[in-house]
Amino acid sequence: MSHIKTRRQLSFFSQNTIKRRVAWGYTLLLTLVFCLSLAVASCKSQLINNSTAKTQNAPSNLTRVVRIGHQGFGALFYLKAKNFLEKRLAKMGWSVEWTEFTTDPPILEAIGKGKIDLGYAGVASPIFAQSEEGVPFVYIANDSALPGSIGMIVPQDSPIRTLADLKSKKIAATQKTAAHYLLIRALTQGGLQLKDAQFVELPPPKAQEAFVRGEVDAWAIWQPFLAQLQETMPVHFLANSDRLMNDRNFYLASRSFASDFPDIVKIVMGETRQMATWITKNPERVAEFISARTGMKITTAMM
Repeated sequence: MSHIKTRRQLSFFSQNTIKRRVAWGYTLLLTLVFCLSLAVASCKSQLINNSTAKTQNAPSNLTRVVRIGHQGFGALFYLKAKNFLEKRLAKMGWSVEWTEFTTDPPILEAIGKGKIDLGYAGVASPIFAQSEEGVPFVYIANDSALPGSIGMIVPQDSPIRTLADLKSKKIAATQKTAAHYLLIRALTQGGLQLKDAQFVELPPPKAQEAFVRGEVDAWAIWQPFLAQLQETMPVHFLANSDRLMNDRNFYLASRSFASDFPDIVKIVMGETRQMATWITKNPERVAEFISARTGMKITTAMM
C-alpha cells in the first residue's frame, strides 16, 4: 500500500458533466492521496439562481471566506500547510477557513448544513448523501483510481483465511464510506451477505482499538490508518479494493457556492493541481511531512 503515489491524475468536471452526474446520482467508487496532471475545464454553473451562499460566505464587506473541508491526507491537506491558496485569494479579498475531518460522511454533512463550501470525499459517501439526505452538492474534480488503498484485514494469526470464513464474525467498518462498500463487496465475493456477518459500525480510531484488542474479528479500513496499524501489528489481507471496486476520491462543492463563485472554485482547484504536482515530484519531503505530523515512520510513508 502506498502513501505517496506517482503519476496520479486529477480531472475537472465540465459544467455539463456536473449537471449530468448530479442528475444520475453518481455511481462510481475512495481514498488516499496524491494526484498529478489535471485536465482543466470550466467550473461555471447555472445550478441555482436564488442562492444564499453570498451572504453566508461574506462576513464583512471587505473579506469573503471560502470554507474547505479536508482529511489528513491528499493535496488539500498539503495545500493548507503551504498557505499558497491564502496568498492567492487574499489579493481578491478572500480568506480561507480549513476544517479537518477524520472520515467522509461528516464532510458531506457539513456541506449539507452550509458549514463548508468545498470538500474531498471518496465514492460511497457522496452517493449516500445524495440518495438518503439530499445534500445539495456537485462534483468538481476527481483523482485517478488508487487500487488497493482499502483492505479487509484480520490479525496475522487469525484462523480466518477466506472471505467465506467471515460468516457470523464481527467486522468493523465505518458506515457510509468506501470501506463499508468494500465490506459488502467482499462478503458477496465470499458467497455471503451483510446480514451473515456482525457489522460493527466504528470510526477508524475506535475500530483500530477494537481490532488490536481482539474485540472484532476483521476490519475494513483505508490508508493511512492501515499503514499505521501495520507498523505495530502484522495482519493478513482477505481482500483489498483492487478488482472489487473503482476506488477514487472526489472534490465536491455545495451547489450554491459553485453557482455563485465559479471563479473561486477554479482557483482552488488550480492551486490543488499545482500542489499535487509538487507532491508527486517530492515524495521524500512529503514522507517527512507525514512522519512529523502523524508519527508514522518515514519508511512506511514511502511505501
